Amino acid sequence: MNEDPFAGLGKKRRVYHRLFELGTEFGFDMFVASGKENYEPPLTFGNAYRYDSGIFKKYGSVDADAVFDRSGGLSFPPEKIGKKTLNDIVFKRLCNDKNAMYGLLSDFMPKNITIRSEEELRSALDRFDTGDIVVLKPSKGMQGNGILIGPASEISSSTLEPGKEYSLQEFVDTSNGIPGVIDGRHDLRIIIVEGKIILCHVRTPKEGSLLANVAQGGSIREVPIGNIPDFILDRVSEIQKKIDIGFDFPLYSIDFGIMDRKTPFVFELNDQIGFPSEDMDYEKFIHQILKSLERKASASI
Repeated sequence: MNEDPFAGLGKKRRVYHRLFELGTEFGFDMFVASGKENYEPPLTFGNAYRYDSGIFKKYGSVDADAVFDRSGGLSFPPEKIGKKTLNDIVFKRLCNDKNAMYGLLSDFMPKNITIRSEEELRSALDRFDTGDIVVLKPSKGMQGNGILIGPASEISSSTLEPGKEYSLQEFVDTSNGIPGVIDGRHDLRIIIVEGKIILCHVRTPKEGSLLANVAQGGSIREVPIGNIPDFILDRVSEIQKKIDIGFDFPLYSIDFGIMDRKTPFVFELNDQIGFPSEDMDYEKFIHQILKSLERKASASI
């Protein structure tokens, strides 16, 4: 039985196929498997399909040498196979918790206060003037869901979900843009694979919004790496010193906001990176992923 697991991905289908095609050129046997019910520790995957000359063929069970994890949750991978997996569970947990990110990257992020109740929220907002713009977001969330941006006086009346942790941050005004990249509000995403900057995107909010997330109506375009100002690249290098060796050179992005055209602030890290479309410079992206998997395949559990 043949089946294309990427048939419905539009312009990204070709990019996924190129990953598998180039993987075979690396000398790998390339498989795709999904469903937690088909996983057997430590590295056995059932109901797998093997890539063979442009076709995915039903294979059955396979013992993996390295895994490119595309699951979005925190149930995989187990910690003991972290060296075999891009990315490991420790890094995924970090990227799923904005307060934990701040604990690691406080030197590079806007001031962040952990909030666990409405009482803590009101107490924290007392540190701001009533007209100051602040950002309140769930500590564990994605795609801009649940984020509130507004004057401290308005945010103080927010209703919080019991038992849920939040992050209260200073607002970073990005309206002056980035020299040579964009003139207005933005979110600059820099993607790193196996220790190298591979892609860069700039996202802009829709009219009337302060959220640049594509899921919230924002737009996205690729930025040539050569156009990124040196002061941002220097900051990326500083952050990499904390991430790459500490978390075994993961695949991740850093989202920046640039204030006053000169000061980069980290908004967040992301461990689940959407594949570029075929309109983007995707060859370096997938080549670097395969280099990472090649290294991990030689690692011991």
